Amino acid sequence: MKFQTLQALICIEEVGSLRAAAQLIHLSQPALSAAIQQLEDELKAPLLVRTKRGVSLTAFGHAFMKHARLIVSESRRAHEVIEQMRGHWEGQVTFATSPAIALGPLPQALSAFLREFPAVTVHVRDGLYPSVSPQLRDGTLDFALTAAHKHDIDADLEVQALHVSDVVIVGQRDHPQAQATRLAELVDCSWAFSSAPRRPGAIIMDAFARHNLPEPKLGIVCESFLALPGILAHTDMLTTMPRGLYDRNAYQDRLCILPIQDQLPSPTIFVLRRHDLPLTPAAAGLIRWIQHFAHQSH
Repeated sequence: MKFQTLQALICIEEVGSLRAAAQLIHLSQPALSAAIQQLEDELKAPLLVRTKRGVSLTAFGHAFMKHARLIVSESRRAHEVIEQMRGHWEGQVTFATSPAIALGPLPQALSAFLREFPAVTVHVRDGLYPSVSPQLRDGTLDFALTAAHKHDIDADLEVQALHVSDVVIVGQRDHPQAQATRLAELVDCSWAFSSAPRRPGAIIMDAFARHNLPEPKLGIVCESFLALPGILAHTDMLTTMPRGLYDRNAYQDRLCILPIQDQLPSPTIFVLRRHDLPLTPAAAGLIRWIQHFAHQSH
């Protein structure tokens, strides 16, 4: 089982085409096809099926891909650990982050990290738990920064609390309930359910349930925090969002935080990673910078 063939198989899955994958890895298409055929012969199972749109994985391919990604990612990490221990600070760090961190301490942390280690490539993705779990398990992600309920997190993931997210209720400045101080005043309002631990809208639904109020009225499900402020600015809906998103949104002049005195759930942001997959020194260093600036902001 050749390491380069595993890398090629991952590339094929990502681009969905033998030709495109061959171009990306600088290999002729016949040579790539031969390498995949050799791997299939070794495994005694077909991994790819050709379609009119390109190629896709068979059931065997999907099952094998989990192991292929893990082998490739662990090999990369092992090499980077040794090189970084020697003082050669190169390689890459890939992680997923929630908006509460991306709009808060992350920019400062990345700036400080890249000044310290300019040759390390950082890949940042949007992601929340539990959707990030498969990428943590197969080694695609070094770690994830995400809100979650600790008792819901899978046992094979290592959990480290980072900070508590400050959640606010936001709507238009001229919203009829813009000066509301109690959740009970909002029972007739329409809501944009935003991303949250467990499911969109979970935060406001939990808040209403705690105060024995009927379920909030769903207006739209918006799992894009980038789009959320604009949607609020052009509708009469309300939503919950991290205070950091409100403070940095492009519609500040049209939106406001409702002065609700009832307590809202405050999700904890965690650093999640596989407990049996050690971090590279570079990844550990980036987490330290994120922790530093997260603590400074509170």
